[in-house]
Parts: sequence; structure tokens; C-alpha cells
Amino acid sequence: MRALTIRQPWASLIVAGIKDVENRSWRTNHRGPLLIHAGTGRDPVDGWRVHEVARLVEIPRGALIGMVDVVGCVRDSPSRWARPAQWHWELARPWPLPRPVPLRGRLGLFEVDVEGLDGLDLR
Repeated sequence: MRALTIRQPWASLIVAGIKDVENRSWRTNHRGPLLIHAGTGRDPVDGWRVHEVARLVEIPRGALIGMVDVVGCVRDSPSRWARPAQWHWELARPWPLPRPVPLRGRLGLFEVDVEGLDGLDLR
């Protein structure tokens, strides 16, 4: 299954159903399920200072924390989370994992062998 590493607190806000768009400089043709990996890095400014809601969600790092469905990729999303001059990955149906599953992230979309991960139940 494909996964995407996202800095915190954005990863947790996506899995909590608060953030419905992921901003990227590149577009994707991927549609369907996408594992969300919370990176070890933190957004140095926006996520912590501007969005107080980040205090309301768990902030694990270096782990798979949930799934979403990628339902589109546009440049003109009406979402309040969409940033100008970025591709807006439209996300739906967030689903948090019962507990974070430690995993090293990677750049771009990457494959995760869900069969080989202890404690990852996607049923």
C-alpha cells in the first residue's frame, strides 16, 4: 500500500479529519487509500503557532498513524487549507490507526508492505 510522509502537526490534523487537503509542489495520479506517515520533523512555524487546534490531537512522530482516500488533485481547491501555487491533494474518509506503528519514512509516495508490519490491522 502507498504511504506519504507528512510533517507534524499536519499529519495528525489530516488523520483527525480536520485538514482535508495536502499541499505539494507536485501532482499525483494516485487515487484511493493512502497511509499517512507522521515524519520525525515538525513544521517550524505554521502548524504550531497559527493553528491552535494542533493541541487537540495526538502528535506521534516517526510512525504510520492512519489512512485517507485521495479523491482528487487540483490547483484550485476551495479548502481553507489550500495554499496558492501548490497542488492540492484532496483527501476524504480519514481513519486513524488504533496506535502508531513505528516506521521510517521516505520522500514522495512509497510502498509499505502492510503484511509485514506488526500491529497494523487495516480491516
